[in-house]
Parts: sequence; C-alpha cells; structure tokens
Amino acid sequence: MYRDIYIREGCVGCHSQLVRPFRSEVERYDPLGGEYSKSGEYVYDHPFLWGSKRTGPDLHRLGGKYSDIWHYNHMLAPDAVSSGSIMPAYPWLFSQAIDLGQTAPKIKALRKIGVPYEEGYEAIANEELMIQARRIVSNLELEGVEVAPETEIIAMIAYLQRLGKDIKASKTASNQ
Repeated sequence: MYRDIYIREGCVGCHSQLVRPFRSEVERYDPLGGEYSKSGEYVYDHPFLWGSKRTGPDLHRLGGKYSDIWHYNHMLAPDAVSSGSIMPAYPWLFSQAIDLGQTAPKIKALRKIGVPYEEGYEAIANEELMIQARRIVSNLELEGVEVAPETEIIAMIAYLQRLGKDIKASKTASNQ
C-alpha cells in the first residue's frame, strides 16, 4: 500500500533500489552496513523497483538513515533539506489520505502471484499499518508537526523508513 504511492509518484525514475555487488557501490550506498542487495530482500516486491537511473541516490538501504522529520521536510521542500537538489516537492502528499479499503484486496492479489503473505494477514494488515503510522506521527509531534496518520506523507515516510531494514535486522541477529 505504502509502496504504491512511491510507484505512482514515479520515484523509481530517479532512484534505484539495488546496491550492486561492487565495492564502490557498497561503500557509497551502504556505508554503515556494507551489504549489497540480496535477491531474498525482494520477495514482497511486485513489481521490482530496481531501476537503473540514478539522478538521485539509491534508496535501497535508506531505512533509518534519516529521521521522520527529515523525510517530512525533504518531501515538502527537497532543496531546503538537500542543497542543490533537483527533486520536485510533493505537497499533495500532505493533504491526500490513503485508502485503507484497498489493503486487503491488494494483499490477496499479491498472494495469488506468489508473494508469501501468510493466509489471513489481510485481516490484520491495516492494524499493523496504523501502528507504524502512529509511531511516525508521534515522532513528528515531538518536532512540532501535526499530521493525520492516514495522510500519504506518513505512508511515504513509512515506506522509505523500511527500505533495507530486513537485511540490517538479519545481520544484527546473526552477529549475536
């Protein structure tokens, strides 16, 4: 659901989501984790958003690199956050609401084409979605920003904050 906004806005036209297995790429796009992208990380991605154009940076390991307020401000005024940025602003994300009624049908459809969602996940997906949204809203409130959890900006921040998190979590778990 969150990813659909990223796709709709054409973000993959400028940002790839694939750290290739070359030293220069790993050092540039994943300086903290040092991992290139692995095929298993894309099991839930239909369609894949690898991309090949890098007008902007690769985003595959972006999750957790910046705060929620950074993403909020970056989507509102990219050049104010990243000097010289040519990324456009996305002001409509701050007022448009997501359609929670699409979550369950989307999960069912993705399961039919092989995405390994557990049977029955569609019944709790919106609860999990709102837990994540409320956490982001709470973080933004600490920065003096009030925004509804159903807005598309919260969905976009949630999506960006998840990118690369699974590989980081599995790497941390294997080091213990």
